[in-house]
Amino acid sequence: MPTPSVPLPAEAVTFVRSGGRDVDTAKLALDPAPAAGQELRLVDDRGNELGLAIADPDNERLRVLATPDDGFPSISGALLGWRVERALALRRDLGLVGADGAYRLVHGAGDGLPGFTADVLGAAGVVYVYAPALLGVGRQLAEAVQGFARLGGVAIKVRARGGASAVSQEVIGTVPEKLIARESGVPFEIHPLGGLNVGLFTDMREHRRGLARFAGGRRVLNLFSYTGALSVACARAGAAAVTSVDTSAGVQAWAQANFRLSELDPGDKRWQFPAGDAVRFLARAERDRERWDLVLIDPPTFSTARGAPWTLDRDYPALIAQACAVLPSGGLLWLSANTHELGSLVRLAQKGFRQASRTASILEQGSLPPDYPTLPSQPKDRYLQVCLFRLS
Repeated sequence: MPTPSVPLPAEAVTFVRSGGRDVDTAKLALDPAPAAGQELRLVDDRGNELGLAIADPDNERLRVLATPDDGFPSISGALLGWRVERALALRRDLGLVGADGAYRLVHGAGDGLPGFTADVLGAAGVVYVYAPALLGVGRQLAEAVQGFARLGGVAIKVRARGGASAVSQEVIGTVPEKLIARESGVPFEIHPLGGLNVGLFTDMREHRRGLARFAGGRRVLNLFSYTGALSVACARAGAAAVTSVDTSAGVQAWAQANFRLSELDPGDKRWQFPAGDAVRFLARAERDRERWDLVLIDPPTFSTARGAPWTLDRDYPALIAQACAVLPSGGLLWLSANTHELGSLVRLAQKGFRQASRTASILEQGSLPPDYPTLPSQPKDRYLQVCLFRLS
């Protein structure tokens, strides 16, 4: 059966020809609407081919996986293998590929594979499929990742509407419950068969490395510490003390395991792992006149962990203001946010500084590392912002 052709309006044609790979169907009137997962041949109003795409109605996207210049007649295992091979070559050039390494191998549209991401974590891989309709292609991608990266197995995690809880999973090859992966030589415990998050966010690698310049000799407070990767980076850099705060006692135990892997005794009084809410922790710390020299805040974009919705735009400034209360003049505040809007993290921080009646200077700003390539035509894909402030 021939692949059906779908003519695109002028705006979408310009988007694809400028390198765009995620066509927004909310702006299109497709009649008939393509079936979920259907392969389509995209054309302009003259019938000139633009590319091959997969219909992803859950995300209101047409995922363009090949263009005429690529030379593939269909979306196939050969195409996916070619994409993975090219992606691996970039990571090899970056010095990330090696035994037990941890890095992003495929980053969606930036690697020509919109709707998919893949991480290598030691001896196993994790492929994220961003809609059930894409699972068939996701399985082929997982096979390519396993083969080219020479992995024992790959976990395929299929995301659906409903957030982190709406994740299904299957496995090809052999994937252990736990393994050790190394980031810049630092070992971390990974749970590849856990939920959506497996214990290490590879997008923070360069920022963990950069913290070494600021953590030495300082008392560090890490809020929303998760499995303690930022805390480990600070402790290894010679921090005088590190306090890691997270709501989950389970991830606090995981964080302590990561300390042990770096030969840092979690029983040492310098390393504290209180389980609790960050807002309540800061309120008590301010009341008790506790102080830190460096505060790290890497909050979720959205959470209901406190029993009420917490959102970045509305609640982050107040949290920043609270953090200012436990920082002396000259103290450092490191902030992270999953937001693509350029400068939005600085604006949120400025709101917090005004609430706290403090001023600050920016020491540095950052975003995604080079194994997370994004397209200029899709600026929203560049989701991460990190900023370090020095308070007056």
